[in-house]
Amino acid sequence: SYLASTLILVIFGTAEPAILHFSVIVSSSGDFNSSGSVPVIDLALEMLRKQSVLPEGYSFAYTMQDSECDQVESLNAFLSEVLHSNVTKVGLIGSGCSVATEPVGLINDNWNIPLISPEPLEPQPSNTRSNLFQLFPPADNFIPAFVTLISQFGWKRVFVITQDENLFISVSRSLNQGLLKSSIVWMENRISRKANLSSIQNLFGNQIDDFRIFYLNMYSNLARNVLCEASKRGLTYPRYAWITNGDYIDGWWKGSGCPDDAVANVLDRALAIQLHPEAPLNHTTDVGLTTEQLLSEYKANLSQYRYTYVSALTYDAVWTLALALNTSMHLIMTGNESGCESESGSLEAWENFTYSNSKMGCILKKTLQQIKFYGVSGPVEFNPDGTRVYNMVTIVQYNNGPTGVSAENIGCIVGGNLSYSIGHNILTVYPIIVPPDGTTINITNSINIWITAVYYLWSSIGVLVSVVFGIFNFVFRARKVIKLTSPNLNYFIIAGALITFLTTYARLYPDITEHYVTIRCSLQSWSNSIGYSLGFGTILAKMFRVYYIFNKPSPKKTLSDIYLMLMVLGVVGICLILLIIGEAVPAFRLDVPLLHDDETSSDTNEYGVKQTYYAWQCYNSSYSLSYSSVLLMYAYLALLQAVALILAIKTRKVKIRTLNDSKYVAALIYISSITLAVLALLTFALGVYPNLTAAVYNGGLLFVTTAFLLLLFVPKMYWLYKDPNGENVFNQNYTTTTNNESTKPGISTIKQLQSEVKHLQPKLKELECGGTHRTLISNAGTNVVELVPYSVTGGNGFGNSNGPSCNNESKIEIVSSSSSECHYLALQ
Repeated sequence: SYLASTLILVIFGTAEPAILHFSVIVSSSGDFNSSGSVPVIDLALEMLRKQSVLPEGYSFAYTMQDSECDQVESLNAFLSEVLHSNVTKVGLIGSGCSVATEPVGLINDNWNIPLISPEPLEPQPSNTRSNLFQLFPPADNFIPAFVTLISQFGWKRVFVITQDENLFISVSRSLNQGLLKSSIVWMENRISRKANLSSIQNLFGNQIDDFRIFYLNMYSNLARNVLCEASKRGLTYPRYAWITNGDYIDGWWKGSGCPDDAVANVLDRALAIQLHPEAPLNHTTDVGLTTEQLLSEYKANLSQYRYTYVSALTYDAVWTLALALNTSMHLIMTGNESGCESESGSLEAWENFTYSNSKMGCILKKTLQQIKFYGVSGPVEFNPDGTRVYNMVTIVQYNNGPTGVSAENIGCIVGGNLSYSIGHNILTVYPIIVPPDGTTINITNSINIWITAVYYLWSSIGVLVSVVFGIFNFVFRARKVIKLTSPNLNYFIIAGALITFLTTYARLYPDITEHYVTIRCSLQSWSNSIGYSLGFGTILAKMFRVYYIFNKPSPKKTLSDIYLMLMVLGVVGICLILLIIGEAVPAFRLDVPLLHDDETSSDTNEYGVKQTYYAWQCYNSSYSLSYSSVLLMYAYLALLQAVALILAIKTRKVKIRTLNDSKYVAALIYISSITLAVLALLTFALGVYPNLTAAVYNGGLLFVTTAFLLLLFVPKMYWLYKDPNGENVFNQNYTTTTNNESTKPGISTIKQLQSEVKHLQPKLKELECGGTHRTLISNAGTNVVELVPYSVTGGNGFGNSNGPSCNNESKIEIVSSSSSECHYLALQ
């Protein structure tokens, strides 16, 4: 073993045993009582003798001073040991608490003796305490452990109450940096070490609602007073959480001035961060005792002393000094002064050591820097700056049960990760709820489920109706009544309706993640614009066809479906270009912010935490450029409506009901214009009203889409039902005005005119062959019919120079001052 290899049996020519003295400075009063470590020192010396750690002829002895956990008293005790004592000390263990140890650690190297401290100390630059060795892990280890613990439970705010002393103020400074790096908000109040219960009343101020995680950065006696005040305010689990130092003595929460059960109620479910290391109870050590054996013997020998958590560390401190002296004796005997050649003094036996011998002090310091053994506090090893190599932090939880307050190890933090002990997890630590940290809870609202359900049902019915209309259009596409409505174009209207209906499921799906909402907003813009363009583009094409036929001099020239389809695709193509520009240009791209929900007022939950409600908005009013693409799209849709309205006005006098959709188009324009205005209002003018926006926006889209289908297909279905074969397609009443004089309504039909043409054909041929060109009056008496030869050969339009010659296949064109009926013959 390591110890066996370092035991040197050597006697420096002394007739009687040489006693090596060291000093122990404890704190038997003040904020931190470490006098309970005295029995442990005696146990350590006894075990050193049993293990023969020191060479034969050497023994250990110590003197004890009380620092009272005070800087001045500690310095007086140290100076008394080195200046006024006739016994030279080879080392110092102490000085009882951090306040008392700090000043001694700054000057002890002047006497070339090491200070081995089992107490927590304020972090200092390594060059200021060159001969100080800390068995208590550096306080800096606490910062990453604290941040890890806070983050583990999702807390983002913490209230720190700091005792106004250097150790705790130093921790507070480091804690500030660590919390800021982790984006954790913190607030600190400082409290005097002499603060009593009455002076603590104003400690919390008005911060109770804003901060609910409290950390007590102080000694135990002051911590109890703070918890007493907290009990009066009801700052208990599950609404609040407390974190303390885990290095307090057992039963520290008991005392006078405040009922113990009141403090215990606040302490229930509190966490403690324990920096001091502990070896497993039954783990084999290099110091003769297991941790369990040490604690058993220690508690049996406490008698008039009070238990202290640094007992195991003090035991290892004595062993550290003894092992270092043992190794240094070997170096001195062999004349090895490596690394200390430049120091003053000579190599002497330790019983002849003087405070001015820097060489001996240097050798002992080098030996301590290389020490390594497994003690009752775990593995002991030092960094070059004298701090202990140890990075494990234990997490303890207090529980107030029927038998009182108990503390249990729930896990440890190593390398920034919290590992729970067996049988523990977050549900056992906080069984009701993880206490809130006081941060306002931001709740993102989704669309009301009833709105989603109603519109899902509406969309489902709309999809079914669209399919029915599509089947109807396909089955009866050859019937005259349907054929006149351009059935091939009707499929575009149905496609646009299906796009709007089907995308309703995505627009109202109750997913509130940012990724989905971004997709939903883009889908909403694309689907609505394309669906609307398909519907109105088709209406425009059909209206233009009617307008073209009735406003061209030659009705024989009609527009085929392929041209009209290209027109519809052109309308949709422009829409796509606008959409692509809106997505491709960053300045025009839609922003999707999470904004305050104006429909729901802020409130508090059952744990008293404020709740604020938010909702996603597809457009952000703070970025005007992002509106450009939206405004451009609305302007384009409005332009389509304006053109459709103009065509409806131009074709309103066409009397054939099956062909003339002008009044339905006018109704659609009226409905869609109102809808577009409402949607624009919701987009640009209103605040964030998610349910109102969803209800009106989607309701408007579904209403317009449904109106499209019903107004364009239901009348056709009715006419087909009334006139299956289309025999009465052209039956109508109309009037004609000539020379500003009104005539009575006529009753002529296409069939009557065709009969007249058949009757007059022989006469027409005769007239044409005879060179006569006349105008006849139809027997209806209301329409002027001019008979004109369609195909005539010969000179002058009536024959050649040798005489008239007529084509037997001459045709007749009927022209009237109100030529609607004749133009429809061209459609047939």
